[in-house]
Amino acid sequence: MGNQLVRIAPSQISPLESYIQDLNPDLKIRFTKNLGSTRFVKGAKCDSEAGPVVVKVFVIPPSNDVTKLDEDIEKHVARLKELRDALAPNILTFQATRFDGGRAAFIIRQYGKYSLYDRISTRPFLTNLEKRWLAFQLLLALEQCHKLGVCHGDIKLENILVSSWSWLTLTDFASFKPTFLPEDNPADFSYFFDTSRRRVCYIAPERFVGRASITESLSAQPPSVPVSESEGSAPSGEAALTQSMDVFSVGCCIAELFTDGIPVFDFSQLLEYRGGKFEPEEVLGKIEDEDVRDLIWHMISKDPVARLSIEEYLERERGKVFPENFYTFLQPYIGMFTRSPPMSSDQKIQRIHHDLGHLETLLASEDPGEMIDGGCLVIVTNVVVSCVRSLQLTTSKISCLEV
Repeated sequence: MGNQLVRIAPSQISPLESYIQDLNPDLKIRFTKNLGSTRFVKGAKCDSEAGPVVVKVFVIPPSNDVTKLDEDIEKHVARLKELRDALAPNILTFQATRFDGGRAAFIIRQYGKYSLYDRISTRPFLTNLEKRWLAFQLLLALEQCHKLGVCHGDIKLENILVSSWSWLTLTDFASFKPTFLPEDNPADFSYFFDTSRRRVCYIAPERFVGRASITESLSAQPPSVPVSESEGSAPSGEAALTQSMDVFSVGCCIAELFTDGIPVFDFSQLLEYRGGKFEPEEVLGKIEDEDVRDLIWHMISKDPVARLSIEEYLERERGKVFPENFYTFLQPYIGMFTRSPPMSSDQKIQRIHHDLGHLETLLASEDPGEMIDGGCLVIVTNVVVSCVRSLQLTTSKISCLEV
């Protein structure tokens, strides 16, 4: 699929609601609102029996070789199913796919109200510690992917969801989008990746190549690379994504998080950065914390070989950008509330109330390996506040007030 579809995009596209109606009636999905449309993929929020979901629609383009096109789409559907079965905690994959040879293919996932892009501009504004906590979770999410040999391919703030209690999930994996883009045609970038129309570009610079290289990569056999680097690739016939490409994108996202929404690169700036004609010093200079700034500069290195793995960054920044108690206490404790089966609001409040004595002990601990600071309690408090409106039991409400 990928680049081949640029030349055969549908000239006539029906209203999004009409495609949603094509879904199997057994799914009982009802269109709610449009979440933004491009010529490549259209998104909609829908209601279902399991709650609100996001349905992404790929309109089947006209083709002289319908059988070959169907086979290509089936490969991508199979790949999305593999991702669904492989990933967990800080990851939200597409839970359902549907393609029956009709006029569109569908992928469906749980709906998240806020992306990280939404959150950084929403009151109450994030504190420095909360930004670090979100950046830490983002690295953990990507580490989970890379350990399973999965690359994302399109990491940006719009594809990072944040709950009301600051739990982060990475979503909208782009295994069906091309690895390489032409450096001389912004239309291809807009077609596949600029879904927000912000013109923000966090695609790794090595993914922009001459058209001759793209043609060669499509006609050649898949390159021979280690399994850990190839599992995030597109199906056979297209070049593989690499982990270092994701690292660059994450560095850009962390930079925008710590600058409160100032993008590091737009499309033209990224190409200039690739050619050595632009440096994002003005933007990154707004980040006061030197450790955070150094981390970002390292992650967005123009040379992909110079970038470390996510696991190495997590180890290198332990005790610097990311406090020790993120690793030893906060991540496992907050992660407990995300396990299946999910806790109700009452159960969360009861559990935190039960743990108050232990939390007080950790605050006063003389062991640096166990001690937590008040910042951790800010994150725990976010969990409490997010539960207040949905409490059911009077005893839980009393416990909430005691907390």
